Amino acid sequence: MLVAFWPEGDDLRCVLTRRTTRLSSHRGQVAFPGGRLDPDESFRDAALREAREEVGLATERVEVIGDLDQAWSGAGHHIVPVVGWLEEAPTLRANPDEVSEILLPRVSELLAPHALSHQDVVHNGRPYRNHILSWTGGSVFGLSTDMLLEALAWGQGERPARGPERLAELKDFQGPLYSG
Repeated sequence: MLVAFWPEGDDLRCVLTRRTTRLSSHRGQVAFPGGRLDPDESFRDAALREAREEVGLATERVEVIGDLDQAWSGAGHHIVPVVGWLEEAPTLRANPDEVSEILLPRVSELLAPHALSHQDVVHNGRPYRNHILSWTGGSVFGLSTDMLLEALAWGQGERPARGPERLAELKDFQGPLYSG
């Protein structure tokens, strides 16, 4: 998956998508462009390919600046978030088979103190805290929020090691269902 940023005036923007309700999983959820690896494809190549396929991003303009810590979704998918930089705002178009909406939050809004909230939920009889980031015109929750927060911290000079903590959270979230 690609976590892409670019400058806009004195601010930055990033790209998120709202998945269509026609997809087989995570219908209607807000996420970064991303998907499965093709045979013999690297995580970075897959992130760029998926961004091109889902939002029409001209990936030759993306400078890959690094990877965030690995993640695992509640569905058991292994994710390597790739961070990319563009020198200017890209021209984007949603692939209607996968994306119902392209969301472009301002980083200043994401960093505002009131932007981060949470919702306590119960899954498989266990309490779980779901983090939510909100901005004018949208919000994102769950693992995408966690990865976005990591990318924002990284951009501010921090380098949190979230991989081991994410795996522990997944094991706790899945409880007896987790076998990995």
